[in-house]
Amino acid sequence: MDIDGILGNRDSKLGKSSIPRRRQWVKRRETWLVILGVILHAVYMLSIFDIYFKTPIVHGMDLVSPRFSPPAKRLVLLVADGLRADKFFEPDLEGNFRAPFLRNVIKNQGRWGVSHARPPTESRPGHVAIIAGFYEDPSAVTKGWKANPVEFDSVFNRSRHTISYGSPDIVPIFCGALPHSTWATYPHEFEDFATDASFLDEWSFDQFQSLLNRSNEDPKLKRLLEQDNLVVFLHLLGCDSNGHAHRPFSSIYLNNVKVVDHIAERVYNLLENYYKDNRTSYIFTADHGMSDKGSHGDGHPSNTDTPLVVWGAGVQHPRPVTAKDHSDHVLRFIDQHLHDKPTPKEWDLDGIERVDVNQADIAPLMSTLLGLPCPVNSVGNLPLGYVDMKEEEEVEAVLANTKQILNQFLRKSQIKQSHSLFFKPFKPLASYSSMLNQIEELLSARDYKAAMQLSENLRSLALKGLHYFQTYDLLMLMAMITLGYISWMVFLVLHVLQAYTLLPGDIFRKEEAVRQKSNTGKAQLCGCLFMAVVSVLLFLERSPPLYHAYFAMTIFLWTQILNEYKFIKALWRYLRGRESDYVIKLLALGVVSVIILELLVHSFTERKLYTWCFLIVGAIASIYLYKSIPWRSGIPVFVCLTCWFLSLFTLMPAEIPDNNKLVNASGVMVIVIGLTGKWLDLKAGVNRFWFGICNHEKRQPRFPMLFQLQALLVGLSSVMVFLSTSHRTVKQELHTIHQLMNWFIAGFSMILPLFSENGLLSRLNSIFLGFAPPFLLLSIGYEAVFYGALGLVLIAWILFENSLLYVHKVNKSSASGKNLGEHAFLENDTRYLQLSDMRIPLTFMVLFNVAFFGTGNFASIASFEISSVYRFITVFSPFLMAGLLIFKLFIPFLLVICAFSAITKLLEVPRIGCYFLVILCSDVMTVHFFFLVSNFFRNKVRRSRSY
Repeated sequence: MDIDGILGNRDSKLGKSSIPRRRQWVKRRETWLVILGVILHAVYMLSIFDIYFKTPIVHGMDLVSPRFSPPAKRLVLLVADGLRADKFFEPDLEGNFRAPFLRNVIKNQGRWGVSHARPPTESRPGHVAIIAGFYEDPSAVTKGWKANPVEFDSVFNRSRHTISYGSPDIVPIFCGALPHSTWATYPHEFEDFATDASFLDEWSFDQFQSLLNRSNEDPKLKRLLEQDNLVVFLHLLGCDSNGHAHRPFSSIYLNNVKVVDHIAERVYNLLENYYKDNRTSYIFTADHGMSDKGSHGDGHPSNTDTPLVVWGAGVQHPRPVTAKDHSDHVLRFIDQHLHDKPTPKEWDLDGIERVDVNQADIAPLMSTLLGLPCPVNSVGNLPLGYVDMKEEEEVEAVLANTKQILNQFLRKSQIKQSHSLFFKPFKPLASYSSMLNQIEELLSARDYKAAMQLSENLRSLALKGLHYFQTYDLLMLMAMITLGYISWMVFLVLHVLQAYTLLPGDIFRKEEAVRQKSNTGKAQLCGCLFMAVVSVLLFLERSPPLYHAYFAMTIFLWTQILNEYKFIKALWRYLRGRESDYVIKLLALGVVSVIILELLVHSFTERKLYTWCFLIVGAIASIYLYKSIPWRSGIPVFVCLTCWFLSLFTLMPAEIPDNNKLVNASGVMVIVIGLTGKWLDLKAGVNRFWFGICNHEKRQPRFPMLFQLQALLVGLSSVMVFLSTSHRTVKQELHTIHQLMNWFIAGFSMILPLFSENGLLSRLNSIFLGFAPPFLLLSIGYEAVFYGALGLVLIAWILFENSLLYVHKVNKSSASGKNLGEHAFLENDTRYLQLSDMRIPLTFMVLFNVAFFGTGNFASIASFEISSVYRFITVFSPFLMAGLLIFKLFIPFLLVICAFSAITKLLEVPRIGCYFLVILCSDVMTVHFFFLVSNFFRNKVRRSRSY
């Protein structure tokens, strides 16, 4: 009786002499494909930065000196790191506002609004936008916590002297290589998330106050402070640290808002009493906000909306709201939020005009107040609603801002033209010089209104021109990368068909004949010649080395596909000769696979899809098993219940609430699951049904107490969850003994699975217990229960596959009296792939994704609970903390990988072949995601709010 493979019958036989040669060819091809796949995905992943996130920095532009008198001699910049706009403006539960001094400024002295940050809402990109006026590409987050030399122009660079105090992660970025600066930072050890971090803000103020006090006895310091173009920058980290540690609705965070307000008041009084000349401007703002779960990074309004209060020299006074102030609803800020959104009633500021800005607009505002040239890489628009200047000076300020942005455009245009063989200019700015001349004529004629309008139009065109050259190569690169992924997927399919399926003997022999006799050199020669031509063109255009890699990889893969032309042609003839039912079955499998993968893509923005998925799959799988298994069994019910149990987690909020009791209960749940697995492994092995997954060896285990030790460590980790959290909450510190115990338990437990028995169930049970302690110690709430639920679903998957295998063997044995293993196999007891085996990689893809999305949103930077690491470390260490968070996410994924490998062993299918099918599925999703990426993360991040 024949059994269909993907493209052939199992009764087709290959000559015995060809089998060793075929095995050698498969091994060589597997090794070659793995190496090629790693290189290809690494290179193509880098293309995202070349296409979407190239650095906007260019050099070689001239400064544009303003032609007006500066309204201020000095400027104070106060940045409250991690301060949300709503928590700053809204009252507390008793109706009292948390920032009384700055509210008084808003109502009587200055101007206010919301500053809109652009994702990624992290500290370095936020401060760069405020101080330098441009948005770094997202890859700059990797530099966010290092003291880098100044790689770009900033307001600090243009100042006569800059005084700065604050965090060692921010201040050195701007002042570390700045000769005309005075700065200091506190030690990294001060950034302890177990304490109230508001003392860090007090430290910054105390340092500045001490400097002013010393100047009374130091004439040199006194002269320095009396210079014009002086900038004072105080970085106030307390809100960020307290938001991470205690979340922004905690009393500690909300009290920190009062602290920064009091510091702003003391700085104002200190400087006004020191100088007594009313020539100081003040700006209070934040680099980013803070989500409800104590994190930041994505584009949610809680992360992008930050307060902005400006007062002092050169700043307008408050104005009442008028109807004409709300006329540009079609416009959006950098975070895609509408202009002139209604001010919340609870802020009690709806009667005072609000002037919202993009975060990068603050840099030209500071430059204008001090009469300095704008930073040469700034893309901010001067917010005229804040400055108090004569009409002529306002036009001059906007014109200087416009010329500075236009200079960037001209420099980028010049660079691109010098490198391009077929240059396409930005046509709207072809006559920019005549527009500048017209503006000068209007200024001479004192037609300031027309000059202002033309200057703003020219500035808008210059910004569009910058975007044009920033994305100049976008279409070419996207087309090349897409063709490269398609070629990789086609080549992968060809390999799977040739290496892991039982093709009809005549097709395989034809393919072998082609491999030996056809002149594949022609295709390779054509590919080499084409690549040579492309390389010469790229070299003449001075393209980056990665451009050569993108083209070379794509051309190489298509050349390899052309080498398989005869095989593809023979395969096509074979498919045309098959019955229509088979072709329909093949097409249906392809359509279903694509639908599942597309649903997985959409699950990145809608986690509830997994709930429906497991509800439906649980019902269908249990019904299918119930009808397939000829004897009474509880497996169908178990499969259904476990799938429905797991479906609950994607309905839960991504903001995981603290619940240590639930974490402790999860430890008990893990032990019960482990005990059940151990009992099943010992007692059920005598039944032939469990023969494939249970341990039937009679010999004494190598480590008979291994299970008891692992269960003890799980219980001990639950105890340490309670002790560590209780002590940290009461004492506001992580006890050293608790910290050492947690590291030891987590590390030691992960080693123990290496000593487990070789039986499939015993090994999986040991891995499940071995990684439970670190996961529990990194858990703060319901995600600990998710670990057990995922383990149950993986057991259900194995039982489902084992049931199908056993039923199939029984049916086959009763029908022909022969065992299934007597039919065509590859080697090492692995059989050829069948059409139905596609369910294995598809199931793996679903479980792979739910392992990441079951307790949060892996697509969002802000979805990681930093408080998860507080049982291991509380002192700020971004890379170690990020490593622990990523490891926590990796643990469920590791369980899925182990279950996948166990199933390939159980079903005797080629594991590497199934992995290639997994890669194929993931690359289908990758191509879709490739087109979903948007500049500045706008569209993608905005949709992350659905989590």
